[in-house]
Amino acid sequence: MKKLLLGFLFLIGLSLSAQAPAFEEMEFEADSSTSAYKSNGKYFAFIKSKKGNNGMPKTSTGDSIKNFQITDIVLVFSELNAGAIEERENANRERWENLLKTYPEFFQFSTLYKNHCQCKINGDSAAFKKAQGFYVYYAAPEPPKKAVVAEPVKEVAKTETKKVEEKKVEKNEKKEVATKTETKAKEEVKETPKKESVAANKKENPKEKEKEEVDNTPDQPEGPEQTTSVDLSANKKKVGFTKPKKTKDPKACAPPCYGTSDEELNLFFKDNITLTKKQRRKSKNLVCQLRLQLNIDGSVKKAFVTGTNPDFNEMVTNALKAMNSWNPAIRNGVTVKSEVKMTLKYDSDFKGIKPFETIINPRPNPKCKCITEGDLVD
Repeated sequence: MKKLLLGFLFLIGLSLSAQAPAFEEMEFEADSSTSAYKSNGKYFAFIKSKKGNNGMPKTSTGDSIKNFQITDIVLVFSELNAGAIEERENANRERWENLLKTYPEFFQFSTLYKNHCQCKINGDSAAFKKAQGFYVYYAAPEPPKKAVVAEPVKEVAKTETKKVEEKKVEKNEKKEVATKTETKAKEEVKETPKKESVAANKKENPKEKEKEEVDNTPDQPEGPEQTTSVDLSANKKKVGFTKPKKTKDPKACAPPCYGTSDEELNLFFKDNITLTKKQRRKSKNLVCQLRLQLNIDGSVKKAFVTGTNPDFNEMVTNALKAMNSWNPAIRNGVTVKSEVKMTLKYDSDFKGIKPFETIINPRPNPKCKCITEGDLVD
């Protein structure tokens, strides 16, 4: 039994770690300060970081938030001399990979990652060291449900008896109403000529019947949340260039954008995800989360579709195969990799599937505007 239990726990660990991204797939925001880092959220857990490649010890604090929704993970590290910057990339990679090995549950679909440097030559080493580590921010936990107090048996029995009596009275009233209605209907049928009755049956609208039948169909039951990944890197028609390109303006910035406006992205999903009348009427559970990984040329490297409706997940997956390249993200005049997260759902006013709650990583400056390939130079 012990071996079976250990094997079961091992398989669970593998499934959880498989959902976490690889280090190469992660996009990081960068920030710095000349004083010790201070947390900017109400709910967070602090975990000491560790270099090397053997993982890091688990803590009771980390274990207590494994099932929470993780919004941000901030790695805080220190640089007190000019030579420390040379070790920054390798050291931070080791710290992140150790956290990935120990707590893969933290790395969720909408989690944002940031490297924060406490950068000051001959700074306050004691204060910096105390603040070093991972700050794992999570959403506010739900309040505990109030306990339901059971009623005394005697009172429940009285209530049930009263309900039975009320039902009997209600049934008798319904019978009397039904009898009166039936009698009245028979009298009306006798008074109405047969020809008018036949003509009314012929004029009956078949579309209204179809509508009633469709409206009475139950919603498609939702299943457990599933994530489907689509590898689109093999589509050579959508690959532009393999080395970063520069803009004519060396300080230019731009978010990744599809076509020349948000409207083009909206029309792509509307045109490529066609819903039936039944699906449009029962569209409450047609919702999924979409995460796109974009290369430096704006081509889609990989897509992740997460939702509880497997049929809708498959429709989105098939539509993505027809998606063209995006205009790439640009930072400091150079094209960079990026990631776009959005929620897809049906919009009755738009009459189609439409993206909502779009998040771009790295986060663009609000002043940054879309830049097309015509503004790029080698």
